[in-house]
Amino acid sequence: MLLFGAPATRVWEERLSQMKTTTLGLSALVAVSCAVTGIASAQPDIGGTPIHSEIDYFTGGPWGLYVSSYVFNYDSELPPDFGPVLDPDEMLFVYLLDGDDPMQISVDTFSVGNPNLAAINGVGWSDNVVPEGFFLVDFQDPFSYSYSGPAQASVYTYSGDPNDPYCTLDPDEWSIVWYVAVAPLWEEGPASASGGGIGDTEYVPVPLPAPGALALLGLAGLLGARRRRG
Repeated sequence: MLLFGAPATRVWEERLSQMKTTTLGLSALVAVSCAVTGIASAQPDIGGTPIHSEIDYFTGGPWGLYVSSYVFNYDSELPPDFGPVLDPDEMLFVYLLDGDDPMQISVDTFSVGNPNLAAINGVGWSDNVVPEGFFLVDFQDPFSYSYSGPAQASVYTYSGDPNDPYCTLDPDEWSIVWYVAVAPLWEEGPASASGGGIGDTEYVPVPLPAPGALALLGLAGLLGARRRRG
């Protein structure tokens, strides 16, 4: 069983090795990824020293969204005046959402899954960081944001404000959202965006708890199953 013993240790060690990839190597991987997926947008710099960054593209036909992901741990330098302060066991996941200008439909929801059930200690957004080439006048904050336990996802909603019918993330707008997770590592996990009733799912960095935490989750599941059978 993956949650216990040597297999879990190997997975943890592989992720640790993944985190130690050099900055040059990460840049090369991002460049290759962009070339393979047809992403023409360059990775924006939000400041600080993320241990990993990548750019992915979501699309639902009439809408498109560039999502730049940045992962910070306790030893990272965070972007200036960003907001969250990390404890030693926490990681910060930041996503820069950039609407695809030529598209016609706005994005109304963005969510990031938590498939490994890491503890989420904070969810939010920030307009304190304005990447080069971006303009604060085009920034759009989410109308609502929270961690949803039933959905196991951090959810950022850009629609539903009765006082602002234009609160959706338009093709010429951008937004920065984040959450803090209790985890020493990261891996690729599902994220979703939607617009005009059409959704798309791609893979972005998500938290990976320590092996001990995963084992406890597995043990709790086994005990629960035994109680149900009894």
